[in-house]
Amino acid sequence: MNINTILRRTIIGALFFVPFIPLIVAPSMFFPFITGKNFAFRILVEIMFALWLILAYREPGYRPKFSWVLAAVAVFVGVITLADFLGENVYKSFWSNFERMEGLITIWHLGAYMLVAGTMLSTERLWSWFAHASIVASAIVSAFSISQLLKDFALHQGSRLDATLGNASYLAVYMLFHIFILAFLLFRRHSGPQFVKWLYGALMLVELVVLYYTATRGTILGLIGGSLLAALLVMIFGKEYPRMRKATAGIFIGILVLIGAFLAVKNTDFVKMSPVLSRFAKISASEVTTQSRFIIWGMSIQGFKEHPILGWGQENYNFVFNKYFDPRLWRQEAWFDRSHNIFFDWLIAGGLLGLLSYLSLFGAIFYYVWRKGADNHFSLLDKSILTGLFAGYFFHNFFVFDNLISYMLFFSVLAYMHWVARETSQKEESIAAGRSEAREPNAGMIFGPVVIIVLAFVLYTVNIKGILTAETLLQALQSQPEGPQKNLELYETALSYGTFGNSETREQLIQAASQAADLNISPELKQKFAVLARDEMQKQIKAMPNDARYQIFMASFLNRTSHFDDAIPYAERAIALSPKKQAMYFEFATSYLNKKEYDKALDILKTAFELDPTYGKARLVYAMAAIYGGHNDIAEQILLPEYGTMIIDSDQLLGAYAATKQYGKVIAIWKLRLKDAPNNPQYHLSLGASYLQAGERGLAVSEIQKVIDLNPQFKDQGEYYIREIKAGRNP
Repeated sequence: MNINTILRRTIIGALFFVPFIPLIVAPSMFFPFITGKNFAFRILVEIMFALWLILAYREPGYRPKFSWVLAAVAVFVGVITLADFLGENVYKSFWSNFERMEGLITIWHLGAYMLVAGTMLSTERLWSWFAHASIVASAIVSAFSISQLLKDFALHQGSRLDATLGNASYLAVYMLFHIFILAFLLFRRHSGPQFVKWLYGALMLVELVVLYYTATRGTILGLIGGSLLAALLVMIFGKEYPRMRKATAGIFIGILVLIGAFLAVKNTDFVKMSPVLSRFAKISASEVTTQSRFIIWGMSIQGFKEHPILGWGQENYNFVFNKYFDPRLWRQEAWFDRSHNIFFDWLIAGGLLGLLSYLSLFGAIFYYVWRKGADNHFSLLDKSILTGLFAGYFFHNFFVFDNLISYMLFFSVLAYMHWVARETSQKEESIAAGRSEAREPNAGMIFGPVVIIVLAFVLYTVNIKGILTAETLLQALQSQPEGPQKNLELYETALSYGTFGNSETREQLIQAASQAADLNISPELKQKFAVLARDEMQKQIKAMPNDARYQIFMASFLNRTSHFDDAIPYAERAIALSPKKQAMYFEFATSYLNKKEYDKALDILKTAFELDPTYGKARLVYAMAAIYGGHNDIAEQILLPEYGTMIIDSDQLLGAYAATKQYGKVIAIWKLRLKDAPNNPQYHLSLGASYLQAGERGLAVSEIQKVIDLNPQFKDQGEYYIREIKAGRNP
């Protein structure tokens, strides 16, 4: 074999590894379901792209030819590149983080992957093999999913299947693609053994079951909608397929009947007891998740208005989330880095130009599927199935965001459509024709080595350092035989690589330093943890001064380590960056509560409460500050309208009542807890201590005796307490 043949076969071999990336889980790395797949994809793409450059340099026939798909991808990559470099945080836009591993670096890799696949998979046979490789991988993922369903492997999202993808939504869209790919292959197969069609059908059923048990509502509805659309297209345009029209009409009516039947029984016990069906039955405008989606989308619109043309850059949604935070979102998680709608995500990341360039990818696909003359390559059934696939994917993306696996599948189809465009419009061209223009054998003697050197540099910079960081960080989070000193050294090592993982390393470090303050370790080691955490978080804040997340992390750490005055400026800055987020006010007030400046804390918590009075925690901590400050009348005004009593099972109120020596209320709260857990020895002991503080020594002794009865191991200590109390002393 000559060099060009070796290069070609190596590139194609690398391409055929891509469909199996979803099987990768890297337990030795931080975010094992994300990092392993992404690093593998990047390494494969970098290798195949470098080899393709050399091959294309040597043989012009391997160079890309124009198609509107390639043009759309180029425009999309170009617009997002410009948006990222002009965005809020260029570094994060480029590198992302371990949790997502997206950013511009991934967009570039996807573009390179599409270019190489669309050029090198140059025959229908190669594309068929590639599709079947992906089907084999999906069968393995499905087998793992069924094993999860049968309780052979652990689930990671409650009762929802997630397989090797670690997220039910990611698995759902993976199944969505492959169900339609199987349908596409099934109806294109006109020869060969009949049992292969039965295999396609059987696997489709299995993957439908897997998709169902992911309980991902947007994707399942996308599948239903895409299937209905595909059936409708055949019914309308399939005059030459009379039998197929009848079959699709039956499918269409059957789906509608199933939908109607579900709506009729959605309030029955059968549906309510089903983990999957109950999620669909809960869909309504009043559902918390639905309301939260609408709130977040409204915040996204506000962010878009501020930067309408090129947006904020990728991975910068958190700036929008903090700046335009709606106080009603206290019901959801504290930090959103996505709008949970891919179209709003691109509107924020790339502005109007970014969204339009993203939509142009779909436009290019539909152009080549439905354009005049497309019948030469696609039958009506092919067109309908492809249209159904992207309609379902489009609907799915209204409620979820993309990930590497869905992007890989999407860009694989883009590459296929690029090849189709070349195949149908330029059949006279071939790779062989290009070989007539091949360069001399020594043409790549300089170019090839230069590319290989650059490849080695990129592999180390983009991947190896990141892998080392991810592995070291995970080790730092785990208990080490050498003790916490080793954990500290591992944090230092992880940071020394200087990668995009530093932000997450610093977040984990500052939490570890807070926990170290309570560990039974030397004061010197505690101090080392604290100094390193503080120094590194200051570096993070300097790198991202407008990110409220790091400001409040620092304030929380300083409060936890009793540096209350130092915490105040960071909390104030966090509030300035996110003025309607209650959590910022809670941390700000913590500093003043610990300084015993209760009136200042009361004013801060009043503001937090008034942002959304339905937030129970905000009401309780506001009342707590009032109690600490001696304003019991204010506490009554806050608590009585909501609870009808001042006796509420709340740690905040319990601490405030105890600190202000309102022992009667403290005793009442412990009694309230004992109603639900009468055999809890710790509750009885705490109640006994409260009685002792209130001067009720006989009742205190009685409670301690109950503790001894419930926990005989406490006998010696309990009897000591009883003797001391009876002697008139407080133990």
